[in-house]
Amino acid sequence: MMLAVAMVVMLVVSACGNKKEPMNEVMRNALSASTEMTSFTFDGSFAIDKLELPPGQVGEEAAGVLNTLRSMTVSVEGAYVQDPFQMEMNMKLTIPGDLALTFEVPIILTADKMYVRVPDIPMFPLGNAAGKFIEIDLAELAEGQPVPTLDVETQRKLSAELLDIVMRHLEEETYFRELKKDEVPGLPSDLKADRYVKFTITQDNFDAFMIAVVERIVPEYADLLLNHPEYRAALGTTEEEVMKLKESLPDDPDAFRKELDELKDSLRIGEISLTGAIKGDYLVYQVLKVDLDFTDQGETTSVAATFDIRYDNINEDVTFKYGIPTDTIPMEELGSILSGAGL
Repeated sequence: MMLAVAMVVMLVVSACGNKKEPMNEVMRNALSASTEMTSFTFDGSFAIDKLELPPGQVGEEAAGVLNTLRSMTVSVEGAYVQDPFQMEMNMKLTIPGDLALTFEVPIILTADKMYVRVPDIPMFPLGNAAGKFIEIDLAELAEGQPVPTLDVETQRKLSAELLDIVMRHLEEETYFRELKKDEVPGLPSDLKADRYVKFTITQDNFDAFMIAVVERIVPEYADLLLNHPEYRAALGTTEEEVMKLKESLPDDPDAFRKELDELKDSLRIGEISLTGAIKGDYLVYQVLKVDLDFTDQGETTSVAATFDIRYDNINEDVTFKYGIPTDTIPMEELGSILSGAGL
């Protein structure tokens, strides 16, 4: 739970600014502007840069899976419109090698529906379902559970207040560094921005980051949610869940710092960084890099990955490739179709 909160905080600080203003003010303004984008297109990718498990934990079959994961690439592209809400994302998975395989999974979201197209994968027949969209009713899917509301104005206010909390507790000299254009990893050659800023967590500032998150940021954020039921509705969470989060926080600072020291004995942070490019008011590119080693009983697991995404056509007319599907399969019928295909 704490790791998830920490990652959310990292994403919140992804906006950047120019030298003429204090960095926290520029970030706040950039993030606020980005949440007000009414439309955009996006293009991104995800890759596993390193994945190493202790030899004793890897059998022959698992080794084959690891090799596949190491070489696999995932790309995404799509478009977004705020009102009426519609987002389209096309995921493409590519696995190179002797049996090279590429397949696409388009996903479409509206205010109350999600559509996922069943991929047509060679050597893995999916019967009549292949190439068709599955229609998923989001309310039915979450029956009995809180469902996040799509109140854009409330979400904007929540983002702004969370950013205010974060900026009060993360010092720019500890976490931020301005980059030159050629220092930004993976930056598309045709993309121009006014400023490039990198937010980094390393072994050296990990303690300070976790202390800020656990002792100051999360408690204030929990109080914010407890005082605003509309914010809880926007997140699809309940008052009881927020109370449990708050109660789970450590109440002994010395004990928590001791736990951090013990954690660092088994965790090496090569890099957790988020680099953002700002053009005008908007974040137009970001790249997230993670490089971690975990050691347990003398055996080390190493993981490194990169995710990048760019935004274009901001607040302009955008085109959806698929639109709202009409020839769909209800979710409850998918199982019987796959069973009929022998799957």
